[in-house]
Amino acid sequence: MNSEIVTDEVQQYITDKLGTDVHKILLSKPRFTEVSSKELVEQIESKTKAKAKLPSWFSTKNIYYPNKLNLSQTSSEVTAQYKASLINGKSIVDITGGFGVDAYSFSQKFEQVTHVEKNSALSNIAQHNFEQMGATNINCIASEGLEFLKASTTTYNWLYIDPSRRDENNKKVYYLADCEPNIVNQASFLFTKANNVLVKTGPLLDLKIGLTELSNVKEIHIVAINNDVKEVLWLMDKEYNQEPIIKTINFKNSIKQEFSFKPSDEENAISNFSKPQNYLYEPNAAILKSGSFQFIGAFFKLNKLHPNSHLFTSTELIKFPGRVFKIESIYEYSKKSFKKSGIKKANITTRNFPDSVSEIRRKLGLKDGGENYVFATTDLEGKLILISCFRH
Repeated sequence: MNSEIVTDEVQQYITDKLGTDVHKILLSKPRFTEVSSKELVEQIESKTKAKAKLPSWFSTKNIYYPNKLNLSQTSSEVTAQYKASLINGKSIVDITGGFGVDAYSFSQKFEQVTHVEKNSALSNIAQHNFEQMGATNINCIASEGLEFLKASTTTYNWLYIDPSRRDENNKKVYYLADCEPNIVNQASFLFTKANNVLVKTGPLLDLKIGLTELSNVKEIHIVAINNDVKEVLWLMDKEYNQEPIIKTINFKNSIKQEFSFKPSDEENAISNFSKPQNYLYEPNAAILKSGSFQFIGAFFKLNKLHPNSHLFTSTELIKFPGRVFKIESIYEYSKKSFKKSGIKKANITTRNFPDSVSEIRRKLGLKDGGENYVFATTDLEGKLILISCFRH
C-alpha cells in the first residue's frame, strides 16, 4: 500500500472530490508526486461506495480503501454485524479475510480474531484499517487460508470462510465445490481445527445443493437488505446431525423481518386456496429464496392464489414478513377490461405470468410509478388476472 495516500493533504483531497466526475482527475495533470491519479480515483470511488455500505469505515479517519472490485465483494456493515450476532467465543479465524469487514465485526464478540488473506497488499490494508478503527485484538496474516490452517497447531472456537465465487479466469461459479477454497472436500479437516464453522455463500447457491455439499449444517440464514438477498450463511456444528433450521431475515429500514422453519415443515405443509380477497401478501425475497412456498401461508393462515404464484390473500389484515397490499379491484388480462380502472400509471409485479413487465406496460398503455400497484398473475382457474391494489 502507498502510505502517502493516508497523509492529511491527500485525504482531504479525496474527501473534497467525493461525488465529483473522477474522469476529470484521470485526464488532468497529476495532483501529487507520490500518489498517481489512478490511485486517487480508486480511493474516491471506493470511499463513495463505503458511505452507504460501510458507514463506520466512511466516518473513520485515514481509512485506506481497496479498488471497487474488492469492495464490492466484501460484506456490508449490516450483514457483517448480523453474522457476528450469531456466534461468539474466545477465538475465531477468518481464512478468507479480504478487506476485513467481517473480521472487524467478529472482534466485537471474540477475544482474539485471526485475519488470514493471501493477497499481501490487501492484508496490509486491512491491518492498517483495523489500527485506525481501534481493533487491537485482530492478528493479520498474509497467507492462503487452508495452508495457514494446515501449518497451525492451534484449534479455534470458530472458523469463518467466504469462498471466492470466481474461478482462475474470473468467471462466476455456482457450486461450492468449484469455489476457492474448495471447502467441500476439506470439511473433515476443517473440523479438526474448530468444532464450529460459519460459511458465507452468494444468493445464487441452491439450498438443496448446498445441503448435499455441506455436512453437519445446524442453521441456514438467508440475509436480505431492502428485499434484496445479499448472502446465505451456513452454521456448521461438528456434533450436529439433525435437520437444519432455515432462518430468513430481511432488513428493511429500521425493521427486521424474520421467519424460520425446517425443511420438513415445508414438505408437510398443506396450502388452502381461494380467489383474491381483501388483502394481498407477497413474501419478502429472503423467504422466496428459502423455498417456503406452502408453510409460509399455512403458518399465517393465509390462502394461496395458485400453486405456482406464491401470492397469498386474506379477508382480515395480518402482520406479514413481506409486502402487504389492500386489494381494490380485479380485472381480466386485456386492455379493454383494464381500461375500466382508469389507471394510467402503476408499479407492476408479475408472479406465474407469461408476459414480462415491459410487455404488460405496452399492452395496457401503462407508465411506470405512482401509488397504484398491479399484480399480474394466474388465478385458481388458470385465468390470467390483474390485481389492482395499494400498498398498506
